[in-house]
Amino acid sequence: MFGLFENKNPEVSISDQVWLSKQSKWDACVKMAFADSHCVFVAWFPHTKEELSVFFDQHKMKPILMLASDIKLSRPDGFLIFVEHYPLSEVEQELFKKLNLSNVPVLSSLDEPLFAMFGGEKSIQLMKTMGMKEDEIVSHPMITQSIRSAQKKIAKKVRVELMAESQKAWLDKNLKMV
Repeated sequence: MFGLFENKNPEVSISDQVWLSKQSKWDACVKMAFADSHCVFVAWFPHTKEELSVFFDQHKMKPILMLASDIKLSRPDGFLIFVEHYPLSEVEQELFKKLNLSNVPVLSSLDEPLFAMFGGEKSIQLMKTMGMKEDEIVSHPMITQSIRSAQKKIAKKVRVELMAESQKAWLDKNLKMV
């Protein structure tokens, strides 16, 4: 009624694609870059960007790699693919909205620190038991919702955010007093 209860600032839709291992995720990035030269791979942390850069170098590829903090300054031409989640969904959503994105692909793996906090190793074993192959991806709205829920739990524990070079270091710094 009169728009009183409308969400005036809806969240940007995220399309999560999750692999069992980081190696499989990096292999998929190589395939994506080979299939579409307009892909721009975006990392939240410098360590991730460097790790992916080394992987692409090993495959003699030079796709565009950027840090999310650099995109705040200028939006690159091309299709943005985020290669990890930021631990706080509010930070992700702020950037996605600023860039006027409507659906954002985010690539993850169950062996990343964010997933390790919430039983990633058990999930890996379960998926393998169910017959999932290393190069297969899991993508479903329930997974996106689970990740979002995990980010909310993390946000409740962070009083003052401390920046870091990697997802693991960020989690260690910001959740160490909990």
